[in-house]
Amino acid sequence: MISLLPKYRLSLVPLRRHTRARVYGSSLMHRQQSLQLHTTTSHTKSGILSTLLQTAKTKDPITAQWHGQPTHESRPDLVRKDDTTPGISGAEYEARRQKLVSQLPKGSTLFLFSSQIFFVSPHVFHNFRQDSDFFYLTGWNEPDSVVVIEQSDHASRGYTMTMFVSPKDPEKELWEGPRNGIEAAVSIFGADEAHHIGEFPRYATELTSRISSRPADRGYVYVDLDGKHSMLSSPHCDALRRNLERENLGSRTRQLSQVVQRLRLIKSSAEINLMREAGRISGLGFRYIINRCTPGMNESTLQSMFEHACKMALVDKSDSDGDSRCVDRSALTRPAYVP
Repeated sequence: MISLLPKYRLSLVPLRRHTRARVYGSSLMHRQQSLQLHTTTSHTKSGILSTLLQTAKTKDPITAQWHGQPTHESRPDLVRKDDTTPGISGAEYEARRQKLVSQLPKGSTLFLFSSQIFFVSPHVFHNFRQDSDFFYLTGWNEPDSVVVIEQSDHASRGYTMTMFVSPKDPEKELWEGPRNGIEAAVSIFGADEAHHIGEFPRYATELTSRISSRPADRGYVYVDLDGKHSMLSSPHCDALRRNLERENLGSRTRQLSQVVQRLRLIKSSAEINLMREAGRISGLGFRYIINRCTPGMNESTLQSMFEHACKMALVDKSDSDGDSRCVDRSALTRPAYVP
């Protein structure tokens, strides 16, 4: 099956996240790296602090236009104005988080860890696929990221969300592909605060210490510490595990994936629309390989043919008044293997 969800895509030049890219213009290699701010919040709007809250995303004239995935700012042809990811609005992601938090005991804290990058060889990567629960609650499609959601009666939406992500880095983005950056975690993906991923171990130490001082019935921790589907846990997950053990919070730790999976059982109208479109595209792909498969073909060959057909189904070509145009929406597809 093909799921209609965004992969890494760059709007201005044909780069893909985690693949070696070509450099367009030698002058880019000599561009000085811009000042990066490792923490940003959604509460500072103007004045001197507003000036300081300018990361490399806003300083560099090239990477300022890059995101690590399709967004309305970078790909308005794929993502509508109010959508965080294609077909899913920011309000829907917000509703998912609120519904999740409302089902948990008061004072609960949730930790979500993104998927990791896996290497074929030292400089070659497997295609990245985000952890499903992480993506379901945030829409964030980058590795090396952590989300912390704390239930709070004092917060206007019933919880606070803190994200730890990789900052913008113009030099690295020229080679590795674009990043969303710390600023976008707040402005696009709805975090209350965002920090450099390197700050997570210290934050986890302080937070687990506060949790251990709370009454037992107001200090539950929801997290998946052992990885999912036999996948290795991230180093950030290991850092949290050590802190939970040091604070003797094992008895208060609960599995998060079971709670999120129950939440995902009932689909919204937006999800149903995406699933129908994904089914239509998958049907075209299956029809394509059925008509062309012959005895002796390898399964890997059929897989490549299927994925090619699904991508081409999202490439719209038009030729009006002698003006040949192409609208490529194939960035929306990724394999989704459903048992």
